[in-house]
Amino acid sequence: MTALLANIRNQPASLRRVAEFHLGEGWKDLQAAAAAIRDAGKVVFAGMGSSLFASIPAAYYLEAHGIQADVVEASEVFHFGLARARGAAVVLVSRSGETVEISKLLPAAIGLTNMRDSKLARESRYPIFLNSDSDRMVAVQTYTGMLATLLLLAGAVLEEPVTRWREALDDASQALSDAIEEAIAASAEWNDFLADAEVIYLLGRGPSLASVREGALLFNEASRTPSVAMSAAQFRHGPVEVVDDRFRGIVFASQEATRDVDLALARDLASMGGKVRVCQSRGVPSPFEPLIEIVPVQIAACKLAEHKGIDPGDFRYATLVTVAESGFGTL
Repeated sequence: MTALLANIRNQPASLRRVAEFHLGEGWKDLQAAAAAIRDAGKVVFAGMGSSLFASIPAAYYLEAHGIQADVVEASEVFHFGLARARGAAVVLVSRSGETVEISKLLPAAIGLTNMRDSKLARESRYPIFLNSDSDRMVAVQTYTGMLATLLLLAGAVLEEPVTRWREALDDASQALSDAIEEAIAASAEWNDFLADAEVIYLLGRGPSLASVREGALLFNEASRTPSVAMSAAQFRHGPVEVVDDRFRGIVFASQEATRDVDLALARDLASMGGKVRVCQSRGVPSPFEPLIEIVPVQIAACKLAEHKGIDPGDFRYATLVTVAESGFGTL
């Protein structure tokens, strides 16, 4: 078993650990951060890679309940968007707490990290410790944990009953466990689907954009397979011209508001000769759909890497923590 597959399989246990911590010892830190967001009246989530993508469902949840929320790359905030963050509660998200872009935005109001002694933890007014099991390189358990923790933070902002979130997380943990075993059992189908794939398109809407972007990242970094993340709506406005018999597309159709049009897109792409797979959460309580729908893609990226003779997570150029904006550590 590769380290990546072991990390994928351990996600339910890690998620339960994260949930128990934040619904117990860590609850006071979530409440303090939530109060800061309520006082500001708006929030900007900033991070890089998986840390950024994990923020998307929480932002949509807050927006749906009347709280202005943006998700912006930390680098874009620093170089081009400081005015955008003015007056907002800024939530910096980084599993290491030492990423160069995050460091340049410190000190911050709120910092979420999996490293208690990191710069982000030390220099945030309201630090939040993730308490997730660590990943080897590719963010899997930490991605799941961050997504759930940020949703818990959103619930705290809205002062929703903690019992509701406890029950939803219990259900999500079980659904995650079931989804992993199902995806492993179906991995041969994914291998057939991805055989000879030149580029993989991942398409979705709303909170599922977290899965779209995280899924593309997984294919790019774990299996070194070019992948494109795009909203399903935007894909229809021109990019659909790429579809032919070489096309590989993954459509996320978990969001109730757009499920019919997303499934229609999958059917249209197949009728054009493209090969398409649909990922759905299968009834997991909202807003935790992205926790479940990403699982088949995690397994697919892992198995594709193995098929190509790649140890997923054995990076050639990237490092666990990106500490400079130019150059690569292995060059």
